[in-house]
Amino acid sequence: MDYPDALIQVIAAPDSQTKDALLATITPPPDGATWPLPTVPQRPGRPASWREGEPARRRRGLGNPHARLRFLHAIHHIELSAIDLAVLLCLRAPGAPAALHRDFLAVAREEAVHAALVEDLLTRRGFPPGSDVIHHRLWDTALAAEDLGGQLVAVPRFLEARGLDVSADLLPRLAGIDPEAHGVITRIYTDEIGHVGTGSRWHAWWCAREGLDPFQHFTSTATRLFPGQVPGPFPLDRPGRQAAGFAEDELSWLAIGGKSASLAP
Repeated sequence: MDYPDALIQVIAAPDSQTKDALLATITPPPDGATWPLPTVPQRPGRPASWREGEPARRRRGLGNPHARLRFLHAIHHIELSAIDLAVLLCLRAPGAPAALHRDFLAVAREEAVHAALVEDLLTRRGFPPGSDVIHHRLWDTALAAEDLGGQLVAVPRFLEARGLDVSADLLPRLAGIDPEAHGVITRIYTDEIGHVGTGSRWHAWWCAREGLDPFQHFTSTATRLFPGQVPGPFPLDRPGRQAAGFAEDELSWLAIGGKSASLAP
């Protein structure tokens, strides 16, 4: 099986264990290898029994056990979706260095570990994956990115980086409520700094290849794909984002929503 077909198989697989087993068999292509882009599924694979829909708004905080289970259920699907998104990025990168493929295949496998950790926690608590509805907004956003550079902004540098903001805000509260869940989310947060950093590094590479300014490309792409969503609902996790390769001009733009003429894209 060639590389693009193998990636499509991962996306189509229904669960993190199957996705990870398939990923373990994939060898990155050589530097500069090219292929025609195959048709990408409109939806990644999921178990047939899972229900797609819009989750009801959580009206209780994380101190409520059921609200916490629903929060963890959402985190599980985010991590499962992150496998598909990393694989999709590889699929959209013909002509890239082998190192890009190695990096994002490694990210995909680490996301599978995260999904398995949350799945185990949910299952032991009687609320396994599939107990609540799921949505595919992350997948739809990635598909809306017009090319590899757009996805590098949309996924690791916007959505996953915003996950750092959420985790940094919630972890202190979670520590005293649910130490076990706190440990799992801490592991995810720590690894995600590396994933966002991988996205930052390859976004800089892509912009250099295309002759684009990274700041201008980041801000214009984020404005187009996420209208009205900057600044975000959570305080910026400046330490985490700085460790993940965000520059000060990017952090300033994210903090004020591009309202300054001097920073506008």
